[in-house]
Amino acid sequence: MKRLGCLLSVPLLLVVAVAFAGNATGRFDQKLSADKQIVHVLNRLTFGPRPGDAEQVRRLGVQKWIDLQLHPERVQENPVLESKLRPLETLKLAMWQIQEKYSPATPGRVIRPPAAQSILTPQQFGRLMNCSVEDRRTLLTPLRPEDRRVVLANVPPQVLEGLPEDWVQEAAKARQAEQEARQKEFRRLMPPLTDLLSPEEVRAAQRGTREEKMALLNSLDPEKRRQVLRVLPSEALSDLPDLRREAMAVRQPQELVNSDLIENKLYRAIYSNRQLEEVLADFWMNHFNVFNGKGQDRVLLTSFERDAIRPHVFGHFKDMLLATARHPAMLFYLDNWQSQAPRDDLPPPPAAAVGALRRPGINENYGRELMELHTMGVDGGYTQADVIAVARAFTGWTIFDLNKYAEFWFNPGMHDRKEKVVLGHRIPAGGGEGDGLEVIDILAHHPSTAKFISKKLAQRFVADDPPQRLVDRMTETFTNTDGDLRAVLQTMFGSPEFLSEGAWRSKLKSPLEVVVGAVRALNADVTDTSVLAQEIASLGQPLYGKVEPTGYPNTGELWANTAGILGRVNFATALTSGQVAGVRADLSRFNFKPPSAVAGELLGMAPSSAMLAAIEKGIQRQEATPSMLVTVVMSSPDFQRR
Repeated sequence: MKRLGCLLSVPLLLVVAVAFAGNATGRFDQKLSADKQIVHVLNRLTFGPRPGDAEQVRRLGVQKWIDLQLHPERVQENPVLESKLRPLETLKLAMWQIQEKYSPATPGRVIRPPAAQSILTPQQFGRLMNCSVEDRRTLLTPLRPEDRRVVLANVPPQVLEGLPEDWVQEAAKARQAEQEARQKEFRRLMPPLTDLLSPEEVRAAQRGTREEKMALLNSLDPEKRRQVLRVLPSEALSDLPDLRREAMAVRQPQELVNSDLIENKLYRAIYSNRQLEEVLADFWMNHFNVFNGKGQDRVLLTSFERDAIRPHVFGHFKDMLLATARHPAMLFYLDNWQSQAPRDDLPPPPAAAVGALRRPGINENYGRELMELHTMGVDGGYTQADVIAVARAFTGWTIFDLNKYAEFWFNPGMHDRKEKVVLGHRIPAGGGEGDGLEVIDILAHHPSTAKFISKKLAQRFVADDPPQRLVDRMTETFTNTDGDLRAVLQTMFGSPEFLSEGAWRSKLKSPLEVVVGAVRALNADVTDTSVLAQEIASLGQPLYGKVEPTGYPNTGELWANTAGILGRVNFATALTSGQVAGVRADLSRFNFKPPSAVAGELLGMAPSSAMLAAIEKGIQRQEATPSMLVTVVMSSPDFQRR
């Protein structure tokens, strides 16, 4: 890839860096011009305008276009999107179907001798690991020789110290035989490529053309095809997305589920005509963040987004809050599925079992994040006592058969049956599952929740530091409509602050917005999103990959750093030079056009004089090719902000 030093001048980068450091001037009483309003709503309610979008908004009028986006059922969907999503079959499956079909890949089960624990009781095995040499001899002597070999082959070397030499040698032979058996079985189930294919076929599989690879794989019987795909290097299939998915299904089936979810997000962001719905799905998935790298959440997130988030983005906040609270993805991520009340009505465990049994206990993770991140905000007015009470209310909200069905289940045996007091509200004893439902109702209707959610929406769509008067009006709408999110959005989009000079380009785009916005601006054809996802991750925003429950920031500070700026310029360079695999952008429409025309098409309006001056510095009297001009414009602060 050509790096930015070969293409862009230092002055342009300085312009970019300085622009990123600035904020909106607070001119929220000054109305945007008609042309700016069109560009503004496209930058805020979509992932970036495509060619022709500005004309559509101008034809409909800004307010009518916004109203259509607020009612996506009235917007005809892009038929291209359906074709892009069709191969992603995991998106349509219920959780139990995903669990059943995409369990972790195991090439086969190696026949192993019985484990030591199946020959000795737990107490005997514990003594063996910690007793004296004489006690070990006494424990092992009565065993049959074949059982003793199994036991000694599965213990640490220090346990063998002091035992008869013939026992030690038998254990060594047993370990070697087991290792050889495993290697033999593994080679049978995972043979190297050279055992499966002829030298010419290996060459075709690894370095052949797309046609050669397809012809070879299509000539194999199903079992051999699976074996080849299992061991074929991933880079050999980088230009064949369908085969790459098939290989991933064989090698890492749960990774395929996660890959489908990421592809779904990117294809929808790029191609959907219902752009506000996609922006909101991203916003609320980030608000109710679940990390895809934690255990079973990799396969639970598909349902979480589809069933707990998307149906409610234009509905009532309480419904989304409840849907996320009951969903196994959230229950697992914040550990509430294991939260249970200590039982004082049960006899104490026997002395021998103390330390060996996990005692039940309350987990406060979900109770804390529910109030701090999902509803009231960190300054919402709750106390540690409220956190504990909320956690007690949600004991018993767990998961039925996590590895098979993964469905919500209220287990009364885990629930704290006693009275609770949450934010001054008394919840009587014996309420069962209803305790959690009452907490959801209390939090959904709390004044702090209305303020917190309204401000967060205003930060996303208006400015990092939105005017308090706008937040107050949105809060009032939230309260008066029982948390109707569409009504809150209407209040915001219809406000003078939203269409003001203070909001104009006051937001720095996130990596997702930068990458998807660039693809949309070029009207590029995307056949594979895997490299786009990698680009977004390299810029600091791996999709569904935020470890902390806070989600990615709603403001621009994290993205406004030198490394991030350089990464954005490098991405623009790679995209315009055709070096992003799976993305084809036709730049011929910019042929023989001056910089002002190229900038105008990409920005949706005539560029400023400062922008044109930056372009001149960027190209430094070099030949202004379409690729160079597009790169310079996409690297500019005008494009990087929304």
